[in-house]
Amino acid sequence: YSSRKISVIGTHRQTIHHNPPASTFQIGEAAVIAEKTGIPVVNDFRPQDIALGGEGAPLVPFFDDFFFGRGPVRAFQNIGGIGNVTLVGRSLKSPIAFDTGPGNALMDLAMQKITKGRLSCDISGRFAARGHVDSAKIRSLMKHPYFRKGPPKSTGREEFGEAFLKKYFDIKNRGQAQEGQSPVFCDILATLNYFTAFTIYEGIVRARYAVPLPKEIIISGGGALNLELMKNLKNLFSPVPVFTSEEIGIPVQAKEALVFAFLGLRAFERKINHLPKTTGACRAAILGKLTLPSKRSQAP
Repeated sequence: YSSRKISVIGTHRQTIHHNPPASTFQIGEAAVIAEKTGIPVVNDFRPQDIALGGEGAPLVPFFDDFFFGRGPVRAFQNIGGIGNVTLVGRSLKSPIAFDTGPGNALMDLAMQKITKGRLSCDISGRFAARGHVDSAKIRSLMKHPYFRKGPPKSTGREEFGEAFLKKYFDIKNRGQAQEGQSPVFCDILATLNYFTAFTIYEGIVRARYAVPLPKEIIISGGGALNLELMKNLKNLFSPVPVFTSEEIGIPVQAKEALVFAFLGLRAFERKINHLPKTTGACRAAILGKLTLPSKRSQAP
């Protein structure tokens, strides 16, 4: 594909630390991308939103509202390391968006510890599917103060990471999980899987008191590939349909990349590219820092 046909690259980068309003830090140097591609790069979207009093997240709602805000009320739920949701629709006064809590982060971390790094995640939720959910543990996990906050709000692995997992689950020094031979580990994964689904359900149900019940729940991100997680979500939200973004033409693993490409284009065109009501910023702005290459690429 000719680089001459690409106006700008919008890159989210990799979040290492996110602790608004104090700080946020993402890695992935724009100058390197610009020089290697010869294409202007927009990145580092979060700091200016934080400077304006916002959470620096979620930023996806601008995309959801721009493209789907004139349709029926729908919940667009992304499940990456952290879960985030946007509720948009023509009957809403304005979109509602916030981080729902842990996405894949706790499940992935547990799997890595259980297998001593042999497996990075519970592929398709197959270990979780063999376990039993600890309902008492779910009630305890849901007492975390984050779930009592109202939007706008955002979170990260600082709250739902290793310290959280260690506090509630005893995984250390139990050896490697073997296929179909570790019911204790399967129970841990089943509980974390259901907990993730329930935080999404609870977040959207709480939000619905201010807006109509969504007609559809549309899932994107790596969590959409977790069959057990999708089953839990469908059971919790029934009869409201739950399906992946593939059904509306957006690959589940590509939505965030698509979003930040769009936000980058908006910034490059000097146009507003966030919704301050969903982040808590005091006013709208053009987020992102533009890095220009020293020379436009001559690649065909």
